[in-house]
Amino acid sequence: MPVNRPQPVTQPAAAADGRLYLRDQDLDQGAALIRAAARQLAHLAGGTSAPDGLSTPELDILLEIHDRGPMDVTELRSRLDAPKQSMARNLNTLEGRNLVVRQTGHQDRRRRLVTLTPEGMSFARQATEKRRMAMREAFLTAGPDAVTGARRVLSGLTRGDER
Repeated sequence: MPVNRPQPVTQPAAAADGRLYLRDQDLDQGAALIRAAARQLAHLAGGTSAPDGLSTPELDILLEIHDRGPMDVTELRSRLDAPKQSMARNLNTLEGRNLVVRQTGHQDRRRRLVTLTPEGMSFARQATEKRRMAMREAFLTAGPDAVTGARRVLSGLTRGDER
């Protein structure tokens, strides 16, 4: 056999057959990591710039409107999977803190459009930048293949959640 010729690379049997074997504990650990990452992103987004006493559901409302743009209360409730009473209470609180405003729809007066106030927009921009910095650092550390894999996994988990 010639010395300078590259040798064919053989893959381990598990990689060659393309099957992935995950134990229940692997799946549980993955779910726990996703929950912990979501909590960490929420913590970073709230941080020290959050208005005093801002709850996680209130933060979710602000960031959802910032990320998706103004939307009616029904759509917002659906996207966040929030009960009607909780959504109303959280919107009342946010409106009282001058972070959001609800306006009657122009075409359908039954609709209530929720938008961010300038104060709400300023807070959401700061929170979004903190999330981006954390995501950027994690993705750069993990590398492009891991980023692609993470997107596939998270997209798979949220399939059907694109309302």
